[in-house]
Amino acid sequence: MSKRRVTLLGGSGFVGSQLTYRLAEEFDEVVVLTRRAQRVRALRTMNNVVAVEINVHDADALSAALAGSTVVINLVGILNESGNKDQGSFSNAHKGLTEKVLAACAANGVSRYLHMSALHADAENGSSEYLRTKGGAEQQVRESSGVAWTIFQPSIIFGEHDAFFNRFAGLLRSLPIFPLAVPDAKMAPVFVGDVCDVMMGSIKDPGAIGQAIELCGPEDYTLRELVQYTADTAEISSKIIGLPDWAAKLQARVMEFVPGKPFTRDNYLSLQTDSICNDGCPRQTTSLDAVVPRYIGTADWAGRLQKRRTAARR
Repeated sequence: MSKRRVTLLGGSGFVGSQLTYRLAEEFDEVVVLTRRAQRVRALRTMNNVVAVEINVHDADALSAALAGSTVVINLVGILNESGNKDQGSFSNAHKGLTEKVLAACAANGVSRYLHMSALHADAENGSSEYLRTKGGAEQQVRESSGVAWTIFQPSIIFGEHDAFFNRFAGLLRSLPIFPLAVPDAKMAPVFVGDVCDVMMGSIKDPGAIGQAIELCGPEDYTLRELVQYTADTAEISSKIIGLPDWAAKLQARVMEFVPGKPFTRDNYLSLQTDSICNDGCPRQTTSLDAVVPRYIGTADWAGRLQKRRTAARR
């Protein structure tokens, strides 16, 4: 009997590391493709997880790495472009890589492909280059032949080690007055565990083939509400001030030259599109309160959470 092998691109990231643990329970072999194997050292404690050091943008090396795979999962995505335009541009990271992955799947007879996109990605009308290139990658997947695909379109994904609540908590701690761009932008944060559950379920579900699945948490929030929630949960007294649009644009111009690019003009443009699900979309069930206080809260988070719930019911 042949081995059931699943291969991940982006497996060393926030979602990828969580998903790898789930996959290791179901598959004979889990192969994580990474530029630096050191990044997935913790994952290799599982005896059926293999880290392969590779430049995934090398089409020949990528094709060889996907040989023998039953399922291929592409989680690669970037929120900001790097200085390396050959690989670190939105176009190459999203569209260029997806084209190579689909070609490698076709060459190796891979029958199942899972693709991580973004909510409201749109090749033609996306408000940012990020959303347009994510949409372009979706088009490539939809037009591919010979592989049974499923696309996942999440809102902001949260959980321990996330890049959203942890980042805002760090920024709030360092700034007594916090200037917030696009405070009225809407999003529906979805728990990483729920995202992984849906992805795992789709592998075995024939009904998920050829579908684009929106992933939102149980409630919609404005960005201001989420940042205030972060401050309250972490017991940070920083004052949050919503910026007018002209100031938000200026902040983006300045901040994209700061190391780490905490906020860019393309991020600003992405926030012009609300990251919430369409009407009628099934919602994932895990709330912020069930998870976030555990990793950004202080001592006695459960007691403080109960007090907040009690106050809210008055």
